[in-house]
Amino acid sequence: HTTERGSNAADACVSAPGRGQPSGGVVLGLSLPSWSTFSRTGFGLAAGLLVAVAILLLPLPDGMSEAGRRTAAVTALMAVWWISEAIPIAATALLPIFAFPLLGISSTRDACAPYADPTNFFFLGGLMIAAAVECWGLHRRLALHVMNRLGGSPRQLVLGFMTATAMLSMWTSNAATTMMMLPIALAVIEHFEARHLDTRAGFAPALMLSVAYAASIGGVGTLVGTPPNVIFAGAFARLFPEAPPIGFAAWMMIGTPIAIVMTPLAWLFLTRIAFRVPATADGSNDVVLHQALADLGPMSTPERRILIVFAATALLWVFRVDLDVGFATVPGWTRLLPDPRAVDDTVIAVGMATLLFLLPSGEPGTRLLGGDWPQRVPWGVLVLLGSGFALAAAVESSGLAAWLAGRLGQLAAMPAPLLVLAITALLVLLTEFTVNSAITALMMPVLAATAIGLQVDPRLLMIPATLAASFGFMMPGGTAPNAMVFASGRLTVAQMARAGLGLDLLGIIVITVVFYVI
Repeated sequence: HTTERGSNAADACVSAPGRGQPSGGVVLGLSLPSWSTFSRTGFGLAAGLLVAVAILLLPLPDGMSEAGRRTAAVTALMAVWWISEAIPIAATALLPIFAFPLLGISSTRDACAPYADPTNFFFLGGLMIAAAVECWGLHRRLALHVMNRLGGSPRQLVLGFMTATAMLSMWTSNAATTMMMLPIALAVIEHFEARHLDTRAGFAPALMLSVAYAASIGGVGTLVGTPPNVIFAGAFARLFPEAPPIGFAAWMMIGTPIAIVMTPLAWLFLTRIAFRVPATADGSNDVVLHQALADLGPMSTPERRILIVFAATALLWVFRVDLDVGFATVPGWTRLLPDPRAVDDTVIAVGMATLLFLLPSGEPGTRLLGGDWPQRVPWGVLVLLGSGFALAAAVESSGLAAWLAGRLGQLAAMPAPLLVLAITALLVLLTEFTVNSAITALMMPVLAATAIGLQVDPRLLMIPATLAASFGFMMPGGTAPNAMVFASGRLTVAQMARAGLGLDLLGIIVITVVFYVI
């Protein structure tokens, strides 16, 4: 695809809801689900209800409060429905709003309040900025520039795609980044096949998986890179209000090194172990990339302006508070304000997103972000984030977290590195079969209470679990990027499972070692 120029680009950006619309948008056509889909969802609905009723009717376990049992029943119901996708994931995320008051777990106000958590608006601001970046085609230009500099041989092309994808995924959603990169990757594969080269056994699956895996890896690098990161930050702030908050810069001190270490290791594994990707080529294979960049033409005025806003937002986030880089401390810009605590990452995100509606794009009669922005934002993710905060609050207030933590007392005998390794492996395994945002929301209050019981820093358990939730590489349904590249038809389940198993093990080791050292 090439980006339209002039007024056509502006029209497409601000008034065409179909372009770049997230998958949760309005569906204009209807199709009957297959019997297998109906059976799976029907089984999930029944299984969730049966599990919840069983928890409510069985004898109350020793030490558990009645409120804790009711919270456990709602949590189990939501977990089964999330795993089976019996109803849309966002619909399941709304259950606490009526189930908690109905069962006497919390009031309606307390059940609804977490859905308006400041962390949700922080993520919303980031999504709006990302929508503007995608709207004017800046994402494609940045990606092509990176790949043109790293491209060349097939192995270098895979590295170029992984680098560009990981860098973009640090600032936009993993699914959106994959959607941006997938057409370019398919064009490169088709170029190879036009030269009568067989790509099925090596280059094609490696390139497809490189896009999916790099999107998940890059997402852990920043706080806005993927929803589990935001869920952790919100849950930590709610569960430990007296602790220093996990800000944008603080998260990057941990997430970015892991992304930097994991990306080249994943590239080496994909191109040298999982698949046989040629190390050399005649150089003509990068014609597609050069042509795609040439088709974009010179950088347009809207692209330059959104690039300035995008870069300014990142800098404001990173340097908001004092940044300790080990050998020195960079003072934060909020020191210049009368009350440095008055401005946090949410204020910056929403403020810069609002600025997009004020700045003219440079195209006649348009702004950097137009009136169709609600159709470009995946609202279901925001509802899912809110449900995670609601669950965290209920699990904590009902005493369920303390009870579960007491059952995990045997972990106290484990050395700290082995404890981190066990939790990381558990979350990687769970992510292969469920939604990473949902499992993160379920585990945060439990791990927080477990850490208190073991008398260790809660971040020692919560952060590795959050990172591991993004590292499900084996199954097509493990993450949204996995599902997208699998749908391309360029790789098989066996190829994904074989490569994913190796990367799962590699990710567990990298998270444990790098995080524990930091």
